[in-house]
Amino acid sequence: MYSTILLILLLSASTIGQISEQFLSATVGGSVLIPCSLPVPPQRIKWFYWQEEKFKKLLFHWHTSGQTLPIAEEYKNRCQVFPTEFSSGNISIRLDNVTVGDDYKTFWAYVNLMDKKKVTKPSEQHCKSTLQVSAPYQHLVLTVNNTANRATCTAHGGYPEPELKWSGDGGTKLEPQKTTMTPEADLTYNISSRVNVTGLQKVTCTVYNPTSNQTLTATKDVSPGGDPQWKYWPILIVILILIVIGICVYYKRRNRNPQNQRNGTDPQRSVAGRNQPEENIPLRRRNGSAESSTDEDAASGGGASGGGGAEHDKSS
Repeated sequence: MYSTILLILLLSASTIGQISEQFLSATVGGSVLIPCSLPVPPQRIKWFYWQEEKFKKLLFHWHTSGQTLPIAEEYKNRCQVFPTEFSSGNISIRLDNVTVGDDYKTFWAYVNLMDKKKVTKPSEQHCKSTLQVSAPYQHLVLTVNNTANRATCTAHGGYPEPELKWSGDGGTKLEPQKTTMTPEADLTYNISSRVNVTGLQKVTCTVYNPTSNQTLTATKDVSPGGDPQWKYWPILIVILILIVIGICVYYKRRNRNPQNQRNGTDPQRSVAGRNQPEENIPLRRRNGSAESSTDEDAASGGGASGGGGAEHDKSS
């Protein structure tokens, strides 16, 4: 009995050693076909099942009697086979709703065959496949802050971790100041990186997915015109020039006649007063002048009369 079991294990080992492993690409949220074709007539298949290699979890089980083994919870309603293809030996399985957790999982099919006399043979392993799961990175955004001399590059929702590279003028390689990877709930990644752009004219950010060979590239000018705040400089310069001109005109007028300013006299008003014709002089001023003249004449006359009287008295 022991020798029989040992022989079966040796036969199985030799069979497994002849199976070549293939790698299959799968996308998160999509489906992947895990192919397997048996070089045997269908009436010789007694049962087969698909199993995850590491944890021995069943994806699918089929038996000629109709009896099946329980499927692992994480694979329920995710696996589809093609019963109409069994007659040609096609026992491929399709895995739906691929997740990041399926990355680098290895699956194989175990098959139990019967000979022409329906004698059961030892089960054999067939069609070993390993998944390589990826998710495309999206929304690559490159921004430039000329005030801080810094460029920032971000991308979202990708898997696995990407290779992010910076380059400057002429493709010169730049070393990032800081790069961070943030995992999401579905285990995909968000990436953010920044680099110094002092003295550069252009900057380029490249995000490469090594599993799917996806490459995202963005290039942006680093010139001052690329920053929205610079578009207001012409207006500010014009305003500054007008302010300077206004100040110069003010001080020029103020310093034109400093003596008049000290005396509180307005040169224009003085000139206007001197050149004003007589008829424009207010009547009150003319009348006042006339009254003054009359008083003076009266005083002169009175004095002469008084003088004459004195002389008359003296002679008498």
